[in-house]
Formats: sequence, structure tokens, C-alpha cells
Amino acid sequence: KWTEQGCKNMRVSEWTSEEVAKWVKKISNIQEDVSNLFQENDINGAELLALNEFGLEKIGVKRAGTICLLLKEIKQLEKASQDVVTFIEQSPYCFGKLVDFLRLKHLSSLGLTVDPALPSVCEHKKDMFEKMIRYYFPGDSSKLILG
Repeated sequence: KWTEQGCKNMRVSEWTSEEVAKWVKKISNIQEDVSNLFQENDINGAELLALNEFGLEKIGVKRAGTICLLLKEIKQLEKASQDVVTFIEQSPYCFGKLVDFLRLKHLSSLGLTVDPALPSVCEHKKDMFEKMIRYYFPGDSSKLILG
């Protein structure tokens, strides 16, 4: 299984605006209308981690004390999220499919064989395979293998 330990079982940078607003609501001494500002401005996790004093003022946070509290909490959240560790279940089946595909892809690039078909994976291993590929080939590079 794909598991993460640490901050809310999910990387902060992947939080939705709803999750950010929920996190802001839990901060002591922060009024609820401030968490509404985060949701109204559709601030997601990546944007939350990038916020500074100017950004907080821009979304409508007016009180200096509130800004200072938020910046302190964001800094602590960022530190906690850096401690997140990702574990990928080691499946010989999934790794075998990946290695076979990459070998054939390399042979194809040398002109020794035709371009290989995308790996076909058993239905019950499909989720595990996709998570492994997305982990080792982040972003658009995973499309090379998953299609």
C-alpha cells in the first residue's frame, strides 16, 4: 500500500482549498472569518506554503497579530510536512512489469524492436502499479508508462 506518515497523511502541498480552510479553523486565536478568506480566495496547500505577509494582506487578513500567528503556524506546518515519508509496497509483479516495459522501450530506441505496448496489469494490482509509477515517474512522465 501507498502510505504516508506525518502531516494529516497527506502532503500539505496537495491540500485542497477546503482542507486549507479546515486547517486554519483549527488554529487557536484565529477567527472563523479568517478561514473563510482562505476558502473564498481558493488557497490550496501549495499556495498556503508560499504565503507571506503581503499575500495574507492581499487575501484580506487585516490584523497584524493574526498575520503573525498565521505565518508562525504556516512555518510550523511546512516543517512538519517536510518530515512526511512515503513508503511504496514492493511488489515483484509490478516492478517486473515496469522493468520489462523499460527494457523493451530501450531496445525500441535502439531500433532493435518495435515500440512496446503499454504494460497490461492484472485488475487487482492496477492501483498498486499506478501508485508506484506515479511515485517514481512524477507529473507528465508517468504518462509514458500509464498512457
